[in-house]
Amino acid sequence: MTGWPGVSGHRKLPGYRRWKRADHYNRLTTIGLQKIRMSEYKDKVILITGATSGIGRATAIHFASLGANIMTAARTPRDGAELVNELSGRGGEARFIATDVIRSDQVEKMVDYAMSEFGRLDFAFNNAGIFAPEPPLHEHEEDLWDSVINTNLKSIYLCMKHEIGAMLSEENGNRHCAIINNASIIGHRGSAASGLAYATAKHGVIGLTRQAAVTYADTHIRVNAVSPGPTLTAATRPRLDAPEKEVKARLSSLNPTGELVPVEDIAKTVAFLCSDAARMINGHDLPLDGGQLAKL
Repeated sequence: MTGWPGVSGHRKLPGYRRWKRADHYNRLTTIGLQKIRMSEYKDKVILITGATSGIGRATAIHFASLGANIMTAARTPRDGAELVNELSGRGGEARFIATDVIRSDQVEKMVDYAMSEFGRLDFAFNNAGIFAPEPPLHEHEEDLWDSVINTNLKSIYLCMKHEIGAMLSEENGNRHCAIINNASIIGHRGSAASGLAYATAKHGVIGLTRQAAVTYADTHIRVNAVSPGPTLTAATRPRLDAPEKEVKARLSSLNPTGELVPVEDIAKTVAFLCSDAARMINGHDLPLDGGQLAKL
């Protein structure tokens, strides 16, 4: 007879005592790891663009739960106020600034505001972007090209330019910093489901990430990217309103797991890439696609 709960006289048996000690140790280890994770981010500052919805919002919530201070940015002040209200009480402090990330003066103001409010900048998640239907190349409009390229690629360039400047400043000190750019699995190959400008921009984000990582490799700044596959957001959720088999078949054509990527998984990956555990990860792009890129 083994000493497991539910067996008569189990509390006197050596097996139960060993199990109880192991269970107690596992509980303490779990609590300890949570405290370590929170202490690693406590009082550190992350700037998140496109923060009021989808991946950006999930990332802001996750970092707040870790005790970080959050500088959020997006275009709509009302959405920003609602987000800051939601983040309050979850851990650190939160601020919002309305920002058009394709305007250099507004991006500079955004980074300056983060520094003035918190006195430091440890992390940045350059997440703002757009996805719009695009015609084939021979019918493509220059205005649409400029809009998609500016929002999805030029904005990353502008954000990194001012973020790195702040991270290298004397005010910020010689602290370890990390920048994470939101790319896409479309940045690894073409896709019939995507458009010309979007694919070009996301390829560019990965190239920009790698070049910046090399340029600043001898500093205290690391630069990486994440490349989500089809993601579960408010915009994509209506596509799941269909019979289960139909949805499963549709999703399986995109992702071998037959599901969309949860925004919370992306948020946790961003946090990992900012952590000390990722200090030797630099200049890489990490796909979160359930194996989509591994398919022929």
